[in-house]
Amino acid sequence: MEIKTLSKVVTACVVAGVLSGLLLANITFYEVLMAQLSQWADTQSLVAWNNSPHY
Repeated sequence: MEIKTLSKVVTACVVAGVLSGLLLANITFYEVLMAQLSQWADTQSLVAWNNSPHY
């Protein structure tokens, strides 16, 4: 009976570790994507500003 309980605890810990790893990877991907989009938006803003006849 103790071995089954220990097995369940170990399985739960492994699942929690995998899920937290996936969450961390997802957050990292989101941060990289947002940084690239921000850089692209800054570039587009400069292009539009330099091509505007009002400036």
